[in-house]
Amino acid sequence: MGRRSKRRAGTRPPARGGIDPVGFVSAGQETLERQLQTQLERKLSLSTAEIADFVAKAFASGDVVSPLGIALTPDSKLLVGQRYYLHRVAPDEGAALPKLQVLWEGEGAIVVNKPASLATIPRGSWVTRSVVVAARRQFGNDEITAAHRLDRLTTGCLLLTLDSKYRARYQQLFDHRQVKKTYLARSRGGGRGEGVVPQVGESFDFQLSMYKETGSLAVSIGAPPIGSKVASCQSRTRALVLGKFPLPEKTEKLGGEGNANPGNPGHAPEEELLWQLEPETGFTHQLRATLAHFGYPLVGDPLYPEVLPASAPENIEPQLCLHAQELQFPDPGNPATTVTVTAPAPTWAKGALS
Repeated sequence: MGRRSKRRAGTRPPARGGIDPVGFVSAGQETLERQLQTQLERKLSLSTAEIADFVAKAFASGDVVSPLGIALTPDSKLLVGQRYYLHRVAPDEGAALPKLQVLWEGEGAIVVNKPASLATIPRGSWVTRSVVVAARRQFGNDEITAAHRLDRLTTGCLLLTLDSKYRARYQQLFDHRQVKKTYLARSRGGGRGEGVVPQVGESFDFQLSMYKETGSLAVSIGAPPIGSKVASCQSRTRALVLGKFPLPEKTEKLGGEGNANPGNPGHAPEEELLWQLEPETGFTHQLRATLAHFGYPLVGDPLYPEVLPASAPENIEPQLCLHAQELQFPDPGNPATTVTVTAPAPTWAKGALS
């Protein structure tokens, strides 16, 4: 598992610190410095002067390279269609990377127990603090990639491939829906009167039309607006109510009336349920949006049923109660064998009454 794999020559430069460089295609007319500035002006919310300064420093640091990893100069001339790469300088993202727990190791792949603090892959504001970068550094292997994704705040089973020659066979399992994924979730709320009144042991088959508009943080339920640029899905999720969490004991408030929620007089505490969820489709935030739609948003969710401001107390590294408990799939090296990987249950999933 710790063996460092070699990249095929001519594909892309090796990663630095576990972080892959970003690739660009040359237009072949202007100098490379001007081309890179133009490319970054489309991607970054920075002024022209700030981008020019960034590009100058990138060339000075040897961060602009050819596919073979050779440093390029600002006045380098490339043919139309030739690729070049920019090594990202990882920002300071706070705490050190945690050590990943390996739950299963197979031919060319492992399953790790993803912590809530890491994104799956480097993107946006989370470059270093991602499972892929953490795994590459921990195991000394820059070929490691994720075969699927979990939301940053979701914990549990995540399958990583260790070498490019094994990548396709594992990703195809997910593409062809040969992987059974089981989640644990803790919800709050009493429902929306959509015909869903959960009882312990009861199962449901949730089917919803979902779409996500470009640039939107959250997905929406229903038919997408005509002419809008969206990704959409007819989602399906099987759900089972495993238990209910006991409500806080009632206390006496002023006036002698019983109040089960002393921090919010006059309001009863919301019922919390423990769910087992099995998505049969895979769409962004499918499980979170589904339960929120029926009036059972997940505890600690900063997006559903409504997007909380980044400065809201509930949105400062909330603990989202969603856990990828189990993966089950045919072993690519021996299809007659079924692999079952289970992640330990999180603390928040304990204590439910069945």
